[in-house]
Formats: sequence, C-alpha cells, structure tokens
Amino acid sequence: MWGITVPVSPTGRRKWPDALRAKAVQKILAGAGIRETAEEIGANKSLVVLWVKKADTSGKSPAFVEVVAPAVQRLAEPPRENDRETTTGPSCRISIGAAATEIPLGYPADHLVEVLRAVRSAQ
Repeated sequence: MWGITVPVSPTGRRKWPDALRAKAVQKILAGAGIRETAEEIGANKSLVVLWVKKADTSGKSPAFVEVVAPAVQRLAEPPRENDRETTTGPSCRISIGAAATEIPLGYPADHLVEVLRAVRSAQ
C-alpha cells in the first residue's frame, strides 16, 4: 500500500507500519475522507480514526486549560446591575492558544457556562 509493505502475522493480523499510519493521517488532515482512505489501504475505518486522534493530540491542543482567578480587589461601592461603567474591577481572562476572552465582573454565570461548554466541545 502506497509503496509500504504491511507485514501480516501467522494469525492474519496486520502490523501497520508507522510510515503508513503517518501517511494516512497526513492525507486525512489534508482533506481526504477517513472512509475512503481506510478503504484505499484496506484498514478498518475505526482504526484509522484512532490514528488521526492520536496524531491530533500530539501537542497541537492542550489536554487541559489552566484557569487562574485574578486577585480580588474591593470596590469603593458595589457595582450596580446592568451598569457597565462601574464594573471596572476584577475580571477573568481565558486564553486558549491565540484566542483570548475577557469575562467582566458581573457576567451572568449561566452564559459563562455555555461559553465554556462550547470551548470544551470544540476540542
């Protein structure tokens, strides 16, 4: 397959060489379909999906995101609801790669939960 020999054990199991795995993953990341690539090399689709997942987690995206809360500063008077001018106190900054999001003081918790769920599902 693709000029790479795939050894077969006496039991009939194939030992997929790293070079062939890398080439299949490279082809898929370049836009080829997983099913088509798996059929082309004679591999099970779920096995090829595992190769892609392993290659994708090799340092391209963090396995976790560290969140550091800012030091709490006391305001002279408490901020009023829906008054953005008085919410100049602490905030939360979430950075993932080159993207950064600033969460202001008083931001609705239910909205923040939705944002964090969306970020998590995108990984």
